[in-house]
Amino acid sequence: MSKTWRWFVVVAAVLMTGGLAGAAWLHWSRPTVLKVAVGPAGFADAELMAAFSRTLSSNKAEVQLTVEHTAGPSEAVGKLIKGEAQLAVMRGDGPTSDSIRAVAILHTDPVVIVVPEKSKVDDFGDLKGKTVGLIGPPGADDALLSTLRRHYGVTGETKALPLSPPSIIASIRDKSVDAVLFVAPTSRASRVAQTWLAVRDASRRKLAFVPIEDAAAIAAMVPAYEAGEIAAGQFGGSPMLPEESVTTLQVATYLVADRNVPNDAITQLIRSLLEYRQKLSADAPIATLIKAASTEKDALFPVHPGAKVYYAGEETSLMERYGDWLFYGPMLFGALGSAGITLARFLRHDAPERPLLPRLITILPAIREARTLSDLGLIRTDIDAAVRTLAAQAPEEERTAVTALTLNYINQVLAERQSVLLGGPDRKGETIRLQEPESDSVPTRLRTP
Repeated sequence: MSKTWRWFVVVAAVLMTGGLAGAAWLHWSRPTVLKVAVGPAGFADAELMAAFSRTLSSNKAEVQLTVEHTAGPSEAVGKLIKGEAQLAVMRGDGPTSDSIRAVAILHTDPVVIVVPEKSKVDDFGDLKGKTVGLIGPPGADDALLSTLRRHYGVTGETKALPLSPPSIIASIRDKSVDAVLFVAPTSRASRVAQTWLAVRDASRRKLAFVPIEDAAAIAAMVPAYEAGEIAAGQFGGSPMLPEESVTTLQVATYLVADRNVPNDAITQLIRSLLEYRQKLSADAPIATLIKAASTEKDALFPVHPGAKVYYAGEETSLMERYGDWLFYGPMLFGALGSAGITLARFLRHDAPERPLLPRLITILPAIREARTLSDLGLIRTDIDAAVRTLAAQAPEEERTAVTALTLNYINQVLAERQSVLLGGPDRKGETIRLQEPESDSVPTRLRTP
């Protein structure tokens, strides 16, 4: 193979290796991008995820988020179950699946039911045959209302109300709804809470809070709910609302992930979410309510292993994560060094000589079969070339030991054959011997006497 072709092969191999290394580096260095389904747009949860996505991007985090808005939490979790998103924001009483794993609890909110003060409704059971208006994302409270009606054994109609204070006030005044139900985050910055405050301030009629006295019994039967209360004055105002604590149910909103999302990605995601919690509250006040998901075995949703690692403080250190590289790294560099040496030899020699020692099996018989002094001269020339190559390339120990013995033996065979060809032994001065290598790099002690 010509030298030009050798260089072509080497350059092609280097370019290919560099390309593969660059592709591998891009693959491992680029951030992991996860899609989170949340909805609807304009509500507190969507604002929180949008703020979180912007914060991750500005801080060049290893895990990034893209936000996909949906009509509500039910549709959001549906996208997760179908594999159209890796994360979703959902209510604890929403659709479920074996693939869902909890990452964090974004907020836990009380169930609020209000009626006109003179309606004489003292408990949810008094709403039998009544129309309940729902404020919130489409379909978000359907499971809740169904659970309450089933528990109290009451029936009635349901009417979805727009998030418009005038429309809600009009529905109450014209009695198109007998009660209004909503799940409001305790943060007044949420859209539902703001709507409720506007309704309260604009309404000329006083509104009363309806307790759910059987909250503990319902929570015992339906783990998606917890027994709780609306604290006195939680909705502010003058006079404060409510004037006294009201027994009710609470329902949590979760950030959940598909169980197949890599553990490392979820660990980094939850770490960022909790570390940036206060920073996020500037754009999404509801962020102050974020807390860890339950790691108990009887939790509503099993916690994602990646989140559990973070909560338990079991994150791997840099040494544990990259320790294998410290072990295999020297081996890799050694292999690359050997490859470099091989390439150098490949480029340096136009026609590599066969080593001297393995050629003895052909050199010695050739000497014994030589018919003329000319034949011996050709063999000697061949051996001289091999000796020069050996002197330039062979290891030190081979030049000083084995080579000297080999050349002495070859000289003896040459002398014996030459004597035969000349018609007798001991013809002084006419013996054909190997020539000493002319390279100055060959030490004197290596030259054959």
